[in-house]
Amino acid sequence: MKKLMLHTVTLAASFALILGAAPMANSASKVLLGTSQPGGATFEIGTAMSKVITDNSRGKISVSASVTGVSTANVRVVKKTDKTKGLRMGMATAPAVSWGQVGRKPFKKKQDVLALGALYPLTIVYTTFKTSGIKKWSDLTGKRFVVGGRGGSIYIVTQLALKISGIKAKREFFNNNQNSAAIKDQRVDAGFFFLNGGVPAPAYMELSRVLSGKLHFFGPDEATIKQLVKDEAGLVRDVVAAGAITGYDKPITSWGQMWTLMTSSKMSNDLAYGITKALYDNHTQITKYHPVGKFITKKTGLRGLKRVKVHPGAARYWKENGM
Repeated sequence: MKKLMLHTVTLAASFALILGAAPMANSASKVLLGTSQPGGATFEIGTAMSKVITDNSRGKISVSASVTGVSTANVRVVKKTDKTKGLRMGMATAPAVSWGQVGRKPFKKKQDVLALGALYPLTIVYTTFKTSGIKKWSDLTGKRFVVGGRGGSIYIVTQLALKISGIKAKREFFNNNQNSAAIKDQRVDAGFFFLNGGVPAPAYMELSRVLSGKLHFFGPDEATIKQLVKDEAGLVRDVVAAGAITGYDKPITSWGQMWTLMTSSKMSNDLAYGITKALYDNHTQITKYHPVGKFITKKTGLRGLKRVKVHPGAARYWKENGM
């Protein structure tokens, strides 16, 4: 597991220069938001959300976006506090939050983690060359298939999907860059491919551009998707729109997981309520900084969180809004 990186992008400095944010009063509650590595959608959206929360809290809350490792790393460290940087919250996929709450692998014990609200979908599909002979999920039997990097949610859920459908593929365990390269070089028969808010992740956007028109995309069969969503907290059925992937003009039905804003029980009910209200009452402002912001809405604020524990302060906000 990657260690949480401690580099912090503070709103007072970064946004004042980039987005014109005003400095916060010293009395504001300081909160550190764990995102991901720079250059990815999660870090960019987390930075935008930090600004929206800060700007709409009437000087009561100051959020700083922090560079971190993977989703599960954010779940592990969200309970930590810092005297100068304040309480923590973070971004993680809904399954990772759920697994942390019950102490399921990759976690060795229960984590102090509670959801504030759902953000945007991370949709996973699978890809192969059109010449491979693989047209659908069941065609993976006996094929060299990249199921994900060890320990990640894609790795865990993809193997569950194979088990549910009874498919015995020759499983390969690669991270994003290794997976993309293996698909491109045809060292595997098929691999995973994911989109954040309907937009391919950078490595896969480049892959689809270079191999435009040569790739076929597919998801698990409907029965498998239905069982996954039933069995696993935080999963949703999702559809990638036709044309969302360069060179592919057909919709793709598959599974997804909602990126989730989460914190720990150390955060007070009032602060959790204030953060949730400042973000979701003003969610349209996020799109000024990142297009994926259009997925962060009140209407979808609890999507995929039916079996995920929500912080009491956030629950108060959602109840007020009829959720």
